[in-house]
Amino acid sequence: MMISIAGAILISNTGNLLLQRRDNNPSIFSPNMISVFGGSAEQGEDDLLYVAMREIKEETDISLPAEAYLPLVQFKNFYPDGRVINAAFYILENIEKSKLAITEGSLIEISIDNVGKYMHEMVPTTCFAVSVYLQNVQSEK
Repeated sequence: MMISIAGAILISNTGNLLLQRRDNNPSIFSPNMISVFGGSAEQGEDDLLYVAMREIKEETDISLPAEAYLPLVQFKNFYPDGRVINAAFYILENIEKSKLAITEGSLIEISIDNVGKYMHEMVPTTCFAVSVYLQNVQSEK
């Protein structure tokens, strides 16, 4: 079974990561953990950029054009039980956190210097995406 997911790491206009603390509801995937804003593709959705854009709009109420979504990483995870996770993550830069209207979970703002303190609280795919982002930031210096 293939599960496609897409999301974005939001970078504030001050350079901090804007992520989502998931609701503390045991009926959802990874309750109370830190995640990117994003979610699963719905039936018939093959374009992961579209999925990311739809989910960002649903969860933050911001609409940005496709060009604003900077590709970060795309990968597939194969699990022993036969599941395949097809994932794409993007970066959205210069986001004003005051313009976000969070509809799921709550906003968590993390400075790049403090990301390590939160990695153990992140959903595994978010942890991976944030790690790739940090590697990119380091290589640009």
